[in-house]
Amino acid sequence: MKLLPIGFFAALLATVTVWDGTAFGQDTWRRVTAKDGSFTVEMPGEPAYFATDVKTDNGVFAAHRYIAQVDGTDYVVQSTIVPSNVDLSDTRKVLQSASDGIAKQMRGGTWENVRWTIYQGLPASDAIGVKNDGTAMRVFSVIKRRTQFNLLYARKGAAAAADANRFISSFLAK
Repeated sequence: MKLLPIGFFAALLATVTVWDGTAFGQDTWRRVTAKDGSFTVEMPGEPAYFATDVKTDNGVFAAHRYIAQVDGTDYVVQSTIVPSNVDLSDTRKVLQSASDGIAKQMRGGTWENVRWTIYQGLPASDAIGVKNDGTAMRVFSVIKRRTQFNLLYARKGAAAAADANRFISSFLAK
């Protein structure tokens, strides 16, 4: 089974590292719809949109990122269409591979907590951890058809917060 390479998920994590800290819009929650209509989510401000190509062993993935930063907290939604040569028959295994790749950048090389759940009838993972620089992160991942969605919440402090819950629970894959 070909799994998504770790470099693909490092690109998602790098978004938080390179983000320049500019807040977009006011600190007002609003429903955001993806440009391609693939999802809706609530974000606290108007997100910036970035489309980038991520080169991997399995080909080039077009990553679409929606990023809002408010008061030092990052809210990121990334969607990618998984190429047809990637086997998605075991979605949980693919999500586990992604989680393991990001975990290498966490303190101790592991997540503090990973919860497996069913979201909109699909297997999903919800991981919480702290990066070596002290940034608390929560990454929620789900695959619908051939699209992988990753929601990332990051800030100094705790990753388990009411605004993180609001952000993640408002997500709707179309």
